[in-house]
Amino acid sequence: MKRRLYAPAVIFIGLLSAQIVATAHVYLSNLDLLQATEAVMRAGYLAVPNDWVAQRLPSLVTAMAGGLFFTLSIGAGLTLAALIAVWIWDRVCQRRLKATVILLFIWLCGLVVVNDNGWNLVASTYCLVVPLVTAVAAIQLLPPRTTLLSPSGVLWPVSAAIALALLWGLVMDRHMFVNIRDHLLLSNRVGQSITEAYYAYTLFPAEAFKSLDQKQIRTCVLDGSISRSERAQLERTFRTRDYLPLPDGNPADLFVARDKQATELVLGDRHRAVLHVPEKELLSVPGGALADYSQKMDRNRMFRWLTLTFLLLGFPLVLFTIGFCFVGSLPNLFLTVNLSNIIAAVICVLVGGVLLVPVYQGYSATIGTEDPALALASDSLNTRIAALRRACDDRKDVSAAAGRHGIAESGNIAERYWLARSLAYAKNPAAQAMLLKLADDPEAIVSCQALWAMGQRKDREAIPAIIARIKASSHWYVQMYGYRALRTLGWVQPRSQQLSY
Repeated sequence: MKRRLYAPAVIFIGLLSAQIVATAHVYLSNLDLLQATEAVMRAGYLAVPNDWVAQRLPSLVTAMAGGLFFTLSIGAGLTLAALIAVWIWDRVCQRRLKATVILLFIWLCGLVVVNDNGWNLVASTYCLVVPLVTAVAAIQLLPPRTTLLSPSGVLWPVSAAIALALLWGLVMDRHMFVNIRDHLLLSNRVGQSITEAYYAYTLFPAEAFKSLDQKQIRTCVLDGSISRSERAQLERTFRTRDYLPLPDGNPADLFVARDKQATELVLGDRHRAVLHVPEKELLSVPGGALADYSQKMDRNRMFRWLTLTFLLLGFPLVLFTIGFCFVGSLPNLFLTVNLSNIIAAVICVLVGGVLLVPVYQGYSATIGTEDPALALASDSLNTRIAALRRACDDRKDVSAAAGRHGIAESGNIAERYWLARSLAYAKNPAAQAMLLKLADDPEAIVSCQALWAMGQRKDREAIPAIIARIKASSHWYVQMYGYRALRTLGWVQPRSQQLSY
């Protein structure tokens, strides 16, 4: 039993170390965001996140919940990589010095890669702490050489993993994760809880490693070295790009000043100049200069790539490893190791196949007609969802049919979600009222898409309703989609009364 639980024990220790680092990472990021949000609100701007979310930013619980994203992505990947490296080092390479040097060199290369655009303390901490803790635990807990940890003992878990990869490859396309969400997660209470947790907490860790270009609202300070008339011009330019000007003395993402020769503007932070730009260029094509500034300031480029890669690969493999070990531990009490591995492999493949069924049904669903509006009368939920998705793709108005069949009151979240999205292209006057109702849906995923659709309809009369929902909502995702809709409609933050230029 102890040998069977070796991998889960090591993985648990590795993930625990990742969770500690991730909690600190998200907590400090939340404090920075709180400071910026309070400055934005004091200046009189529409803040996203709003005050409801800002109250949660100093909470350790929020940091721990948000930190799970990094734990189950970069943490899972680094933990699994370290566990495999120790196994290869001990079982295959017999702890030879040459193998030790090679593995340490690979580790060092990883550290260099995550610091490719300048020193990144957070990414370096993950890449130092998690592999080190996992490797020490793996070495200390490593059981004696047995068939369980021999090459033959690896055969069945690897075979099961490959079989599951081939099975799920049947639904692998650009809509795979949408199909998983719509037909697996949103179809049951457990999956809905997972989806709710995703929408409730993932923006906190996302904010911790976004580039400036990816952030919704940025702040800037225009230095007194710039003339008053020039600052007024720059203030308007930056507001249209969601760089909100603040009075001097506030923390900001961007500081703009004249250079000593008074020939160019200097973009940077309080400590250093990052980019020199002619004033005319910044006023005429601000997007290019701000994108260059964001790129030069971005320390998390490789860290984001590693995190998302490990989320797609590391987390599923960690989940499979833990499941395989626990499933195989019970028959291992009465049967041989090899037979226990066979039973565990079969059970894992069967469970993976059962979970695949609703996803495959949604993937292969057809509406049976070229008219999505007619397909909404179908008794098949998958057919109705497929019809709404086709209406979105083809930009067809299905609002009248949706109203007749009560789709807006459907008990299925995915159906309401796709209806909200399809209403972006509806010309029916009743569509706006339906969208306002869906924008108040208790499920964030539905209200987000309703707000998105209100932005796509190009009806500026919807602006007050969207602003009201941004201010009233306690859900950051809803606020984010509402703000995007405002910007799509051409709305710009009002000028702050705190500015004297």
